[in-house]
Order: sequence, then C-alpha cells, then structure tokens
Amino acid sequence: MSEKLTFKIQPPLVVNQQSGDGGGNWQYVGANAVEESSNEAVKLIATKRDNSSCGASFAASMLTATVMYSSRENEAPEHLTLQGVHDLQSNNEIGSVSSASSRFADYIGGGFSFDVATGVLTVLPRAW
Repeated sequence: MSEKLTFKIQPPLVVNQQSGDGGGNWQYVGANAVEESSNEAVKLIATKRDNSSCGASFAASMLTATVMYSSRENEAPEHLTLQGVHDLQSNNEIGSVSSASSRFADYIGGGFSFDVATGVLTVLPRAW
C-alpha cells in the first residue's frame, strides 16, 4: 500500500491573483513545494471559487488543485488532482484526490488536507 505524501510549500507563492465577476471571486494560486519523504520538487496550481451572489454567502470556497511532478521534455507530468473546499476563515483546505497519473493511482479517492499555518499539504492513499 502507498504511503502518505507530505508536501511543504516553499514561499513565496509564484502566483496569487484574484478576479471577480457577477457570481463571486476567483483566486488563482501557484507555488513550488517539496515532497518531504522523497525530496522531489513539485509545482502546485490551484483555482478557488468563492460564490457570493444573490445575497448568499458561504463559509468555504470550491477548490481544484493539481500537484505536478517534474517531467521530461514533451511528456505530460506525473500528477495528482485534488478537489475540495477552502475554508474562508482559517484558509485550511480539505477534500479528496479526484484523478491522478498512473504512478499515483492508489491515491484516487484518498483524502487530503492543507494546513496554512505550517504550509503542509498531506495526501493519503485511498483506504482498501
């Protein structure tokens, strides 16, 4: 069975932009990180959607993030795609792995959490 993956975000963020539209706000984030057990460098990209229209507001925003490992030229990178929520008060995130390259197939359906205070993203393999 696969082991948990722990990624340490390397400040500063590469991208941190927000833009708004009639339905709320979009946030785009990009960061460099290191997977702590293998010491492999990765790139993390995320899109967050804060819906606050028609008088409704929510405590969390929708989140889709992809962790991409280095690849050889002209090859699609090994990756994990995460979907979940971004808590608007704490900035912590939780969810599950929605897709992955074959190297990380054991993680599809596994959970993830991001602790903003430590800058650590933890990804767990799916339970058998």
